[in-house]
Amino acid sequence: DTRTDTELGALRGFIGFRGNADNGSSASSSVFVDQAFIELGGLKVGKFYNWWDDDLSGETDLLSSNTLFNSIRYSYDTGAFAVGLSVDELEGISFGNDVALGNVDNNVGISGSIAGKIGGATASLIGGYDVDREEGAVRLIATADIGPGTLGLAGVYASGVNSYYALSEWAVAVEYAIKATDRLTITPGAQWLGNVAVKNPADGYSIVNADWSNNDAWTAGLTVDYKITEGLSTKVTANYYDEDNRPDFWTGFVRLQRSF
Repeated sequence: DTRTDTELGALRGFIGFRGNADNGSSASSSVFVDQAFIELGGLKVGKFYNWWDDDLSGETDLLSSNTLFNSIRYSYDTGAFAVGLSVDELEGISFGNDVALGNVDNNVGISGSIAGKIGGATASLIGGYDVDREEGAVRLIATADIGPGTLGLAGVYASGVNSYYALSEWAVAVEYAIKATDRLTITPGAQWLGNVAVKNPADGYSIVNADWSNNDAWTAGLTVDYKITEGLSTKVTANYYDEDNRPDFWTGFVRLQRSF
């Protein structure tokens, strides 16, 4: 991550690698480029995460499908107010949130964001339009500091299955991040999904077509974040998912993170 002051503003170059390791098979172990971009002032070009990646703080909500694209983006940010527009390349297979969605290479998407904050309250409105599928989605997220924690609310609407949101026609989510101590945050959350996408019964997750089903679904869970010591933290989550006419199931993970 490099940054240089220039006459046109801050010039940044960033490249991030990720690695997967699994003793089960050599094919499961790999190192790959996660992000790589150049940023000058408000202009950002390369491979990076879209605004759809900025969801609620817990791990229960399902508020995006694909979030990582090759993109050209311009953003204007005053600190209290931000607005941006992005042209995204939608290609390959998008995996995420129980979805496998095929994309024609070099398909194009347009996404935008408006966000603001006043005191302890924030709000962000984003939208994305999948040109190849001629479908789009919009999402609103709002948070507010209330009592010992932060209340978060979100709502999504999609006209049809698209690269930005392919989970359901609409959804609402809520969470409350309780700051129990300086080290411990406990976040219960829940979400309702209306008219979920039609999934392939052969694998249980890939999208069959652009139509919505009549199935509704709900999910609820708990996320616990704990700072063990300076530079070392852990995150634990467990979530339950129940959809009409499909088997219900549990998901979760334990994470140890070293920061420096």
